Amino acid sequence: MSFMLPQQLIPVLQGKIPAGFPSPAADYQEERIDLTEKLIRHPAATFIVESEGDSMLNVFIPPKALLLVDRSLTPKNNDIVVAVLNGEFTVKILRKNDIKCWLYPANRKYKEIEITPEMNLVIWGVVTYVISNPKDLNSVCLP
Repeated sequence: MSFMLPQQLIPVLQGKIPAGFPSPAADYQEERIDLTEKLIRHPAATFIVESEGDSMLNVFIPPKALLLVDRSLTPKNNDIVVAVLNGEFTVKILRKNDIKCWLYPANRKYKEIEITPEMNLVIWGVVTYVISNPKDLNSVCLP
């Protein structure tokens, strides 16, 4: 299965909308953007994968979120990555220093995974954007 982002320009309002206190209305000029152009720097190396589970909730990745993953990027410390650990895919935060490497969840219910020489770890790609339905996040984060 493959996803194809529409080659349709989508309206965007100029300016930013505060998430805190409401601000007085301003004149916003509408223009259009191409989401593919805005979100994907390396089209040939970018994939979309759907998330599953709740280990990444605290970085706003609920179940069913669509993750844009760029395989051409070199993963850096604290990047959210799609990894293959001992043959199993996972999404975690990469933490590393000169000596060790860990995969961290973003949910206190789960423990970090310290990568040992016996493990087979491949960083498959770096998550560049998360597309999710706010209702999916609300259903697992709100009481």
